Amino acid sequence: MSFQSIHKHFNKHSYYWHSQPSLPDGLTFFNKGVLRPELAAAYQVLANQSERSEKDIANAQAVLRANGHYKDSLGKTITNDNPNMISGRAAQHYADQILLNEMTPGDAYSEALNMLHSFQGGYWRDKEQDDAVIAHRTTLRYSVKGEVAKEPTACEFELVCSNAVDGVREATIGDNRIVGEVELFGRLPKCALKYKGYPDYQEGKVELKTQWDGKAYTDKPTANSLPKDIKELHLYQIAGYWYLSGIIPKIVYANRMGYRVFEPTQEQLEFGLTRIIEACRRRERLMLAADTTEKLLRLTDPQWSHIFGWKDMNPELLHRAKKIWSE
Repeated sequence: MSFQSIHKHFNKHSYYWHSQPSLPDGLTFFNKGVLRPELAAAYQVLANQSERSEKDIANAQAVLRANGHYKDSLGKTITNDNPNMISGRAAQHYADQILLNEMTPGDAYSEALNMLHSFQGGYWRDKEQDDAVIAHRTTLRYSVKGEVAKEPTACEFELVCSNAVDGVREATIGDNRIVGEVELFGRLPKCALKYKGYPDYQEGKVELKTQWDGKAYTDKPTANSLPKDIKELHLYQIAGYWYLSGIIPKIVYANRMGYRVFEPTQEQLEFGLTRIIEACRRRERLMLAADTTEKLLRLTDPQWSHIFGWKDMNPELLHRAKKIWSE
């Protein structure tokens, strides 16, 4: 099969490039091959409303609503959002404004809070629970060291924001300036499709991960402790950046108690890269073996209990997915 025909086969499944393989193959193929084409068509309808019927517009809006799509305070399209995701994005926005744009901490925090409060969960989510988590983020509970205090002076959100900035600063000591998110796009060994990623800082040198309180919707939240080493899924992510950029990466973990900076060993990076390539090549083989997206999905294990993806999905869409695998 020629290189061109291989890519045509991949395109049939709306799969145009690889990214970090953190999700199960079945969920990734369902997102790319089933949901994203529907979303793209819906956005196309809304972009040309003057040429569309009221029924078409209503159907397009229903598709976006079913997928939990909305615009956040920065105009970025968000889908299947949850409190931890918006908290992480808002904390990184705080860090970006200070480290990249030299904004004052007060102004940066004000913008980050606006982002946090812009959270809109899908209509199928437990709104009361989500609201409780967001409220916890900004409730004074802790000392400046992140410990529970009888006379608290700080909230979880401001502590994580501050620790994130300090962690990135430590990870970039010696650099003349700090550069924000960029796109890395290139081919991995033995893969037909290219690989795409968006490192947070320094063109792949620094990745930021925030850790948020567990059980934050209860009266007894628990600190999400900082890891003792790089988490495996995050290792895969930075290993891909390392291969595409040629830069030895660092990863910063920040929670309300502090931060930790890790630099992977050569052995760790090679292990992570090997696992990424294995996953990407497996997905390519699966796509080549299936004539339709439905057949492709049935070749995979959906992993319904996987911690990411399925659990935040609209139950109606989840039912659609399960119906495909059951037929």
